[in-house]
Amino acid sequence: MYYKPKFSFKRKSSETLDHAAEKVFTNMGGNSLFADLAEEVAGLGTELADYREVVAEAIRGGKRDTAVRNQVRGILEGRLQLLAMGVQRVAKGDPTIILAAGFDHTKPRQPKGTCPQPTDVRAINGSLGSRRITLKVAPERTARSYRFAYRKLDSGNPWIEVDSHGSSRILEGLEQFAVYEFRCTYIGNNPDVLNYSDSVTATVI
Repeated sequence: MYYKPKFSFKRKSSETLDHAAEKVFTNMGGNSLFADLAEEVAGLGTELADYREVVAEAIRGGKRDTAVRNQVRGILEGRLQLLAMGVQRVAKGDPTIILAAGFDHTKPRQPKGTCPQPTDVRAINGSLGSRRITLKVAPERTARSYRFAYRKLDSGNPWIEVDSHGSSRILEGLEQFAVYEFRCTYIGNNPDVLNYSDSVTATVI
């Protein structure tokens, strides 16, 4: 798995950005892993001090102080972005080095052709006497289609599988008052790789 540092702080609060910058500055300062980035780390310390000063002034001041704070914030975010890129070069995808620098890391991408296991399959009853079940699962961006499967609970029968281009499927004509179990899998680029969810049960009405 190849990991990258996370460095987007656009929607973070002033306090969150402060803590993130402080963590990077503390972790990278004097760390031999990042000796080539010492000048950038020193710059981060200066810009963090400047940022704290203008944040305090913006709390007490007016629009101009707020504008200055936002400008200095942009400089600090830019410094963190440069450091994150430097850490990425050093880490070469190693999450332990990224964490050692004080950055969080991105989640690894799913290998091409595979999809995660669905975890939130729902079986929703129709009205009394309809003998209908609507199966739903959260949409998955890597899925090309969806496969639902069902059978009577504890019957030992083979699963009946139905495909769908969307994340829901209506099953009709089921046996009234019988308990069925249902499951779902996403289908990615490789249709032979199936990762079914745990089964859920429902009584048909």
